[in-house]
Amino acid sequence: MSNKVHTVVPGDTFVKISTTYYGTYKKWRQIVNSNPQLQGRKTSSDGVPLLYPGDVLIIPQDIKNEAAVSSSEPKFLDELSPDDISITIDGETYTGFTGYTLQLSMDGMDAFSFSAVYDGNDQILNGVFTPFAFKQCGVYFERKLVFSGTLLTPTPEVTPDSKTITIQGYPICGVLNDCNIPVSKFPPSYSGMTLEEIASDICEPFNINTNFEDSSGEAFSKIEVEPTDKILDFLKKLSEQRNLLFTNDSKGMLKFYKVKAEDVSATFQEGEIPFISCKPNFKTQEMYSHITGFTKTDKNTDSAQFTYENNFLIKKGVFRPISYVISDATNANLSDCVRVKVGQMMANCVSYELTVVGCTDPDGNLYHKGMCISLVAPGAEIYRETKLQVRNLTIKRSDTEGVQTTMELVLPESFTGSIPEVLPWE
Repeated sequence: MSNKVHTVVPGDTFVKISTTYYGTYKKWRQIVNSNPQLQGRKTSSDGVPLLYPGDVLIIPQDIKNEAAVSSSEPKFLDELSPDDISITIDGETYTGFTGYTLQLSMDGMDAFSFSAVYDGNDQILNGVFTPFAFKQCGVYFERKLVFSGTLLTPTPEVTPDSKTITIQGYPICGVLNDCNIPVSKFPPSYSGMTLEEIASDICEPFNINTNFEDSSGEAFSKIEVEPTDKILDFLKKLSEQRNLLFTNDSKGMLKFYKVKAEDVSATFQEGEIPFISCKPNFKTQEMYSHITGFTKTDKNTDSAQFTYENNFLIKKGVFRPISYVISDATNANLSDCVRVKVGQMMANCVSYELTVVGCTDPDGNLYHKGMCISLVAPGAEIYRETKLQVRNLTIKRSDTEGVQTTMELVLPESFTGSIPEVLPWE
């Protein structure tokens, strides 16, 4: 369900407009927050911006109304292949793509890109694939919802031999990666609020729900945010200090969570089907022996510090220190913030790119972000059977290679802020 648009007529007030669209006057502030062009206007005696006939207002959908955000089950065509990708737009289902790419991430936003033959004279398709329409859509695999998303501007291409179109998109909450906090909320007063309260307040004008699978932790005593900060960058900085990751859920909304141990879903062995290739990605210059975090100082407080000792390097006599200033950290949670930095270091320094045939596990389930696999690949210096976690995965289908999945694998300890006792090459 998309936002509505209202053109102001004589006699309109925010209370009247809120009552018309929501059935209650209490949601007038939600309309104000979704229309930052109203900032700087003259206000009434109670501080509400004045309205003028002809004003065009965005009326956000009511995210608190479950019926407004739930997507109904699409009616798939009988001839739709059950083992194929499909997308629903404006209530219609589209399939038969010449190629597709699904990108799924456990600590970022999912994305898709589909290609198809395109007839520019088809008026129906022209209405669907309109530039800058930002239509809502649903991405399905085997008729099961992967995620609800937003369709970005399609790209048609005409050559002497073909006419094609590529459609791309991301989850509904992907807009937070593009935008800043609305000016209607500046200057924000987030000090003394929890991450859950902050995220909910920021996402409200975008009609995006926030889902916290785990506690959002204690309130922040101080918050620093600039008007130019992208929303997801700002929330990432805060979530790291509470040892939380975020991604989108299947409804396209923003999910915060802690990584939980998963059982191994699939096992891969070098030289055995469905294994295709594996290569390590070692970033040597980003590995450090001593990781120190400092709290930010001001005239009223002294800086605190905490150092994590990376015994993997220290036992080899390697000395490579690095320090961070963690601006919103307190003395109480500084060690947790540093351990998050340690986990990020390990995820960045030790990862593997595994490519396999197909896109489903032995039980027929689509490979998913965060799943754990077991891998032996001596050619990639994984000498023993090693449990690894899928940080990101890309599922592709092309005419030449069929369906293949490429997984970015990291050590599961990376998201718990520790370094394993034994590494895959030992």
